[in-house]
Amino acid sequence: MSLPFNPDSERIVTLDVLRGFALFGIFYAHMIFWYAGGPLPEEIYQLYKDPGSAVAIGIYMIFIISKFFAIFSFLFGLSFYVQIDKLAKRHQSVALRFGWRLTILGIIGVLHHIFWRADILSIYVPLGFLLLFLRNLNNRTLLIVGTIFVLNIPTKCAELLSIFLRDQLQLIQEDHKAAGAAYYNIIKNGNFAAIVQHNIQATTEKLNYQINSGRGFITFGFFLLGMLAGRMRWFANIEQHQAFFKQILKRSSLVLVIALLAGMVLGASLVLLTIDFQQTPIAGWLGGFILEFFNTSLTLIYIAGISLLMLKPKWEARLKPLANAGKMALSIYLSQSVIGVFLFFNIGFGLFTLTSPGQNALLCIAIFAIQMFICRWWLHYFSYGPIEWLWRSATDLKWKPLVKPSLPTLKTE
Repeated sequence: MSLPFNPDSERIVTLDVLRGFALFGIFYAHMIFWYAGGPLPEEIYQLYKDPGSAVAIGIYMIFIISKFFAIFSFLFGLSFYVQIDKLAKRHQSVALRFGWRLTILGIIGVLHHIFWRADILSIYVPLGFLLLFLRNLNNRTLLIVGTIFVLNIPTKCAELLSIFLRDQLQLIQEDHKAAGAAYYNIIKNGNFAAIVQHNIQATTEKLNYQINSGRGFITFGFFLLGMLAGRMRWFANIEQHQAFFKQILKRSSLVLVIALLAGMVLGASLVLLTIDFQQTPIAGWLGGFILEFFNTSLTLIYIAGISLLMLKPKWEARLKPLANAGKMALSIYLSQSVIGVFLFFNIGFGLFTLTSPGQNALLCIAIFAIQMFICRWWLHYFSYGPIEWLWRSATDLKWKPLVKPSLPTLKTE
C-alpha cells in the first residue's frame, strides 16, 4: 500500500488517482464474495448463477483479482523511495525514522488483522523492513530482481520441483475444505470474540497462502519496481517520460495478448486430450505460469494507461475525483474493512450469502462513490485523513495540526 507519502509535500495527482483506482479495485475484490478474507466452501461460490452475478464475477476474474494489490505494492515502493530520499536530504537517519514509521504501521496492521484476517499491512511491514535494508541496490539489480519476483519465478521453480519430487503442485499442504467450513461458520454465526480468536489462529493460513501463491514474492517485486520508478523520477514529470510510458503500454499489451493466446491453446489442448486440469499438477503449473504474465502485464497497463490518460484534460477531469480517496488511502482502506464486515458478518447486518455477487458489485460502486464524496468534503476542511493524521502524529511523537487554517479574507474599500 502506498501509504508513506508525505502529505505536506507537493503531491503528484496521478499517483493519488492510481491510489484511488487501486482502492476501488481492492474493495471490489473483497465485496464480490461477501468480504470473506479466506476460503469458503466451494458450493458457496456457486450459489448465484444469474446474469448479473456472472458478469460481476467475470469482471473480478479477468480484470480485478491479483492486479490491484500489485498497483498498491508498486506505489508503496515508489513512496518508500520518495520518503527516504527526503530524509537523506534533511540529513535524518533513514533507518531509524522510517523504521519507526513502519513499526507504527505494523501495530495498525496487527489490530486490523485481528478484526479482519485478510489485512495486507501486516504483510507490507516486514517486507518494508526488508526493503529498508536493500534500499541501496543499483538500478539494474532492482529491475532484474523485481521482474523475476513480479512474475513469481521463485515460486514457479519451487512448484516444478515439488511436482517432480512429490507429484504435488502445492508447496505447503492445507485442508481447504476444513478451512472453508470453519470460516463459513465464523462469518455466518460467530460473535466478535469468536471472530477475533479465529483471525489470530488464521495467521498460519495467511502465511501459508503467501508462500503457496507466491504473493509475498510478487508484492516485494512490485516494491522494488516502484522504488526504481521513484529513483528514475518517471512520475515526477510524466509528460517528459510520455514515450517511455507508451512503450510500457505497448509491450505490456503484447505480453497480455500472448498470454491470452497461450491460455486458450492450453485450455483447448486439455479439452481435446481430456485432461483434468485440477488433477494434473503440470497442467496447473502451466496455467498458473501463463496467469502470472497476464496479471503482471495488465497491472502495468493500468499504471501506464492511467498515467497517460492523466495528460489529457478531459480524462484528467474524469479521473481526478479518485485522487481524494488516494490522499486518504489508509483511512479508506481500513474503513472499507469495517463496512464490509458489518454488512456481511453475523456481528452486523448478516447479509452473507443473502445478496448475490451482482448485487455486491453494485453495493461496492455505491459505497465507493459515497466514500469519494466524503473524502472531498473532509479534505476541504482537514489536512489529512483521520488515520493518516494519527499515524503522522505518532511518527513525530507530537500532535500535528489537523484542521486547515482558514484563509484570510480580503478587505475591500
